[in-house]
Amino acid sequence: MTMAGVNPMSPAASQGVSAPGGQMDSAAHKKLAKAAQEFEGMLISQLLGDFNAGLSSLSGDSPLAGSDSLNALAVQTLSTAMASRGGFGIGRMLVHQLEPSLHREK
Repeated sequence: MTMAGVNPMSPAASQGVSAPGGQMDSAAHKKLAKAAQEFEGMLISQLLGDFNAGLSSLSGDSPLAGSDSLNALAVQTLSTAMASRGGFGIGRMLVHQLEPSLHREK
């Protein structure tokens, strides 16, 4: 899915949100979309980390040396990738709710 006039790799495009009046490329909107995406990434990372910790405790095996670091890196990478592609939609909802306040400040 591509949107006319928007870089498909930008945070705003991946969130699938457009600013009122079609001003999707404003600096304030880009900053808001990036912050919302990073926030969602942190939430997803926390959820996946807790899930991973629960699963690893079930196996009963002793962890290999360095596996904690690799698991943390994998969770961080996965959560960032998920958030950049829309994740659970939390970032999109945040942008939708906060966008009007950007236009009131102008």
